[in-house]
Amino acid sequence: MDTIDKSLYLQAIANYMQDAVYVINQHGDELFYNNRIERFEPSQRKAMLEELRSVFITGRPSFDKYKKYRTVDHREVHMLSTVIPIKREGEIVAVCSINKNITEMAHLLNKVSQLQEQIQSYCGSSNRLQNGTSYDFSCLVGESPQLTRLIDKAKKAALSSAPILLTGETGTGKEILAQSIHNYGPAAAQPFVALNCAAIPETLLESMIFGTTKGAFTGAENTPGLLEQAGNGTLFLDEINSMSLVLQAKMLRILEEKKFRRLGSHQEATVNCRIISSTNIDCHKLLAEHKMREDFYYRIAVVNLTISPLRERREDILLLASYFINKFNKVYGKHITRLSADLENLLLGHTWPGNVRELCHVLENAVSFSDNEAALSSAYLPDYFHKQVLSPQPNAFPKTTKQSLPQTLDELERKLIIDALTASKGNITKAALTLGIHRQNLQVRIKKLNITKSVLFAAE
Repeated sequence: MDTIDKSLYLQAIANYMQDAVYVINQHGDELFYNNRIERFEPSQRKAMLEELRSVFITGRPSFDKYKKYRTVDHREVHMLSTVIPIKREGEIVAVCSINKNITEMAHLLNKVSQLQEQIQSYCGSSNRLQNGTSYDFSCLVGESPQLTRLIDKAKKAALSSAPILLTGETGTGKEILAQSIHNYGPAAAQPFVALNCAAIPETLLESMIFGTTKGAFTGAENTPGLLEQAGNGTLFLDEINSMSLVLQAKMLRILEEKKFRRLGSHQEATVNCRIISSTNIDCHKLLAEHKMREDFYYRIAVVNLTISPLRERREDILLLASYFINKFNKVYGKHITRLSADLENLLLGHTWPGNVRELCHVLENAVSFSDNEAALSSAYLPDYFHKQVLSPQPNAFPKTTKQSLPQTLDELERKLIIDALTASKGNITKAALTLGIHRQNLQVRIKKLNITKSVLFAAE
């Protein structure tokens, strides 16, 4: 193959490349370029030529320099430019410029940046992310007396350094409350470190909390635990009821003496962080079943805050629904302004065993599948919701004739309470455990629904 044939092949190949290639000799003459270079404006090609000429003087290559060029059709392209000298017997005889078009990549990075902003908006409180949190008290949406009292107590508790225990069913928002307390207190600028005790094997849980020293066990290194990582901030221990009695005893010493040792170390360190714990099981039940040490409970629950389940604060359901819809409108690019009447009734009528987390899931599902409608209807609810709520099991609800929704709900609630009290032979504490509510709350409901002893005797 002769020289002419080689150049023809090279030119054909170069013209199919996505990169713009440009080569000049020491006299500034163009030795080679492909059709990508021809698309640049003359002024842009002149600037590139001057850059190549300078390499004959400096002799230094440059790699992946970001540049913007304009094309003859007035489009802006983003390039990564690499300029290399070509030598023969130690002398620079040519300089080559290879320019990789990253315009599409730049557009993708811009989209990723926009998505990150949307995600931060979706999580809330994006300005607080540097301390490990995403939420503050503004994320606890509702006007019910239970929530109002809870927030008032939590704000007061945030100003002290006393250990706090948060109790509430799964999905009620215990970590949101924990982060809110941290961000309201004097240590808001310090780290917030969270650990789900139920998600970590018992053998690893202790080393994660206390840290390790090299040689403590096979493969152990000098690693700070979460107590150290939290610094002067907050260590949040979620589902602390999953912690073994042995580890509870070790945590008790930390809470009492404010000192700890890494595993394998003989040196004591001071605990500077505040500890907030949470449980989704009533601690009095855990104590009765000997699954929690009594002394440990009194130390972690200097302040005890209980989050009511969503079914006990129905006045918050529609407010929460509006809050979630506004968030998901931004995420999915929708313009929903209200709920349809039938959807409102369904949301109010559901018992929400998954609490606020379930409501969030249901509405995100509905918003994501909705069309461009102003009112969100029940047609977009997830399948399981249709099965549980729209097609209840036989005899799951009392038969009604021309009753309002509140009357129907009261009748159902009255029946469930009577059944629980009958089964427990009138023992309110046992009945409350069966129903999954607190004793005090059950007493209030009994009085409101006028459930007397004569009613219970008639039910037996």
